[in-house]
Amino acid sequence: MFLNKRWTFIFLLLGYFFSGSLYAQRNTDYKNWTLQELAFSINNDLLSDTDREICVEFYLQKAKETNSTEDVIRAYRKKTSLAKDYTVMTLYADSLLQYATALKDTQIIGSAFSTKSHIEYINKNYKKALEYSLNAEDYLKKAQDDYTLNKVKGSISAIYYHLEEYDKSEQVTREALTYYQSQLHDSTNAYNNLRGYITNIFALCKTNFRQQKNDSLKKWMQEGYKAIHQLLPRDKKLETAYFDLINGMYHNRMKDYRASDSLIQRALHPIKANDDYGNENLAYLYLGKNAWETNHRDKALPYFEKIEGLYLDTKFVNTELSEAFHYLITYYQDKHNIEKELYYTKLLMELSSELHKNNSKLSSYMHTHLDTKKLEASQQKLEYELSKSKSQVKGLYGIVTVLLFVVFLGLLYYQTKQKKLKIQYTHLIAESSEKQKQLQQITPTTKEEQPFLVGVPEAGQLLNTSQILFKKLEDFEHRKGFLQKITQDELARQFGTNRNTLSKFFNEEKNINFSDYLKRLRVQYAVRELTYNPKLHLLNLTGLADEFGFGSSKSFSNSFKEITKISVTDFIKMRQQDQDFKEMDQQPSH
Repeated sequence: MFLNKRWTFIFLLLGYFFSGSLYAQRNTDYKNWTLQELAFSINNDLLSDTDREICVEFYLQKAKETNSTEDVIRAYRKKTSLAKDYTVMTLYADSLLQYATALKDTQIIGSAFSTKSHIEYINKNYKKALEYSLNAEDYLKKAQDDYTLNKVKGSISAIYYHLEEYDKSEQVTREALTYYQSQLHDSTNAYNNLRGYITNIFALCKTNFRQQKNDSLKKWMQEGYKAIHQLLPRDKKLETAYFDLINGMYHNRMKDYRASDSLIQRALHPIKANDDYGNENLAYLYLGKNAWETNHRDKALPYFEKIEGLYLDTKFVNTELSEAFHYLITYYQDKHNIEKELYYTKLLMELSSELHKNNSKLSSYMHTHLDTKKLEASQQKLEYELSKSKSQVKGLYGIVTVLLFVVFLGLLYYQTKQKKLKIQYTHLIAESSEKQKQLQQITPTTKEEQPFLVGVPEAGQLLNTSQILFKKLEDFEHRKGFLQKITQDELARQFGTNRNTLSKFFNEEKNINFSDYLKRLRVQYAVRELTYNPKLHLLNLTGLADEFGFGSSKSFSNSFKEITKISVTDFIKMRQQDQDFKEMDQQPSH
């Protein structure tokens, strides 16, 4: 029997306070909800991602039906923020702009242009982002919405910074800074104005650092530290970390490497916890430079390699981080490792090309001189080494016997390795078969037929925190939530708890950390699917990584090998040789 609208909403409230996560009610229930009920469910993370998208669509349609302008605007913005595809984001942002234009409201039109700018900015289309932000600025000036106008100015400043137009960035930042400074004693919005003031001081510090205006930089850092003391503790720690970072960069420039290292190490954890990978890797760059300049090059290497990993995983690129590749090239040049030197030279060429696409003036010297010369030098070295090796062929005759012996040992090692792989493979197939039988024996119970009210115990039953979390994890695994990109913070919010409680639960109750828990679930699921689903064998490693929730083929391969003790390519090859798999693959698809 379906819950009526009133009781449905009450249970959603209970779910929010006990767990923060509920299965969505059927679409027919949403139709009867009020705008307030829909908005509450959307804004308090009561729904899964899929159900939230459905709920937002009902919210938008109901807002249009009732001519509720503010709710229509909120719905379009929510749809834009939920979208993961650039085309879909743009579609909703354009709809918002059309709606705002029809209203002829300059303030809403300006905000709509700001939304479009944000989409282009996060997709690294800085020229388009700048165009939309300047449009937003024009409309907001007409609307006399100074608060939103100066938030947009902050965005314009950031775009100019990425385009390396530092003078323009500084000018716009100072305009916004003047506004926030004048509003610091506005009791109605004093705290937000204080945060805006501090944010723009930090932006000005970064710009002054790039302009090498050291005196101005020192002044604004002092002002920033002073203003931070007025923040609440929850904000003070993070903002202090950002100023410690820029202060550490400044001390590196002043060749005070010990002070620089201390400041940046202190800043790293809060910035990393904030998921700010751009500034996190800026910290890695300067930690590497500190080690390099104090003749600890082997200690510097892992920091620069972290930046390489960021680029390969996210394609995040800017001129600051490109400096790491210069150090990597120099390192392997000194080590006479031609292969590595050539590898990083090619990466730097690729990175420089990406920078050049965003702005033809950007990093033109590096693109024209540094990369080409390094690559040519590496190629010349390779050619020289090859010609040198050819001249030594005659001297290699006496080594043939040794090489044959090495080959024999290699074959013996290979056979031993293949035998071990076969044993491990057989063990994995047996486990997968047993798991498959267990899944087939599970009858369709309330998990599939009824929504699971997470955190709400049955009548007469009182669950403690661990029991509730066990139930929620069981549900999370049942609906394969581990295949989605999710952080521990996000899962904690879904479960209605905090990161510390969830982390403690994993460590004490499941004897595993959150990252390893996700990785193990994904690999176990991958083994099962690759065992029984021939279609997946048509995908390459990148496709399989995406299918099983990994961010990259490298991450998937490493995790699979770590947990199963066999590489994913070896597993697939062995599985394709099994007779039952061949018969399965030959069955006609329906």
